[in-house]
Amino acid sequence: MRFRLATTALVLLTSAFFTACSGGSGSAPTSTVGALPPGSASTPAPTPVPQTIAPLGVTQTVADLRFGFGPTIAKAPGVDPAGDAKALIAATFVSPASAPIPGTITLGSYATNERFVLRVPTAWNGKLVVAGTPATRSEFANDAIWSDFVLARGYAFASSNKGISYNAVVESAGVTSAPTTAYPIAFNPLGFEAAGLTLKFGLLTQSVPTTIADWNADFAALTYKMQDQLRALVGKSPTRTYAVGLSNGGAQVRSLIEQHPELVDGGVDWSGVFWSPNASFMDYMPKFNTAMPSYIASGFTDSTAQAAIVAAGYPADIKQGNPAHPSLWSEYFSNVFPYYSDLTIFEYSLYLDPQVASSFSGSKPCVPNASDPVRLPGTCAATGMALPASRASYVPSFFARQKFAAFSHTGAIAKPIVSIAGSADMFITPQNNAVAYLNAVNASGAGSLYHQYIVTGGTHVDSFAAFGYGLQPQAPFAWRAFDQLVDIVEKKAIVPGAGSSIAVSTPSDIPVP
Repeated sequence: MRFRLATTALVLLTSAFFTACSGGSGSAPTSTVGALPPGSASTPAPTPVPQTIAPLGVTQTVADLRFGFGPTIAKAPGVDPAGDAKALIAATFVSPASAPIPGTITLGSYATNERFVLRVPTAWNGKLVVAGTPATRSEFANDAIWSDFVLARGYAFASSNKGISYNAVVESAGVTSAPTTAYPIAFNPLGFEAAGLTLKFGLLTQSVPTTIADWNADFAALTYKMQDQLRALVGKSPTRTYAVGLSNGGAQVRSLIEQHPELVDGGVDWSGVFWSPNASFMDYMPKFNTAMPSYIASGFTDSTAQAAIVAAGYPADIKQGNPAHPSLWSEYFSNVFPYYSDLTIFEYSLYLDPQVASSFSGSKPCVPNASDPVRLPGTCAATGMALPASRASYVPSFFARQKFAAFSHTGAIAKPIVSIAGSADMFITPQNNAVAYLNAVNASGAGSLYHQYIVTGGTHVDSFAAFGYGLQPQAPFAWRAFDQLVDIVEKKAIVPGAGSSIAVSTPSDIPVP
């Protein structure tokens, strides 16, 4: 994943974000389908490859439900089940499920463009875990970080794609089928800018669009429909239901427990996105994007740029002597594909703000930056959000903020949440997201139901721990947070520190009575 190692980066290109190709709300989704048909049973050999491909809507009995062993849907442009899961784990990741887990898997759909996965171990403990989905990834994105962990403990596991039919695909600028919504790549560490490549997003192009309020409604629908599905499969309802989620999935957990506490017993929010009409990543990321070119050009020493970024709510940069990975800030700007902060403002401004537009011209719309083609944005023949400068100067319109209000978090939770976030998260920054949500919970009077832990050296993407910077993966902390949640719910444990933010360095620092 270093910018100098094109081979490694191309693995990320095809697995972590998309498959390359040539050329909540108060109600459930209304476009539903009938009951899922029963399927035939099969028992594939417990080997990671090749994976059995299960047709949608079929329940299968399998010898091993673990990530890499059980069935998935077929890989397709913009849909990479295994790649989605691998993108979220550290290179040192070891599955918490050490032995085969037999059981049943159901792959189905209950709404237009929606897909879900439900796994039920043979040794089911009678409980269900539903997982919100990070980014715009598939229903399989949580397979490594959550599914194996809960299945090994006997829980049924379910997740959805939120109604987003595919993540993103690569298309050449001259032939893209989405010229007004495709992202013209403006950084050249891998040669993509010089090649005239763009990214086309399912979020912006699918025939039945969604809103973030719809994502929240889908998470509620997933929860009660999987409870129904368990009744159909095993003849009884789950005795407990827990919600978990990372990033956008963490935001779904918060919204579910604010809006539909009757559906769940509690949740774990891992680096969840915070939404409010006047404060969100749509406000702070453009400030980061504005200051980063000067900071990079100065050799990561420009004090004015540093001050502007910290003032926008970012942790201080972490720098090191590795020329391939000199600055953690730079990893989230231009050093690692898919250029997280820049791409995010492009995609979400077009998704949420009716006042913005985008277009570019030519088969190679962006020319690499002459002084630093690796880390600095190039010059683009474009208008609107297709221009790097427009993404840096973006301010949400009044109409965008009206949209944000429809899915903003209130903090008014009626069931317990245990939250973790990384002290070195330079994307969904703790000050702007975790602390902001803590303040909202306390302001609502629900602080006694909320525990928050800031992981020292945690960053948004566990795979970034391989770059150095003193980073550590957060998955073990999320699992420990889940154990605490279960004790709070089932043992009525009184855990100190409710309504406050506590720094932790090891998973055992999160108390489990």
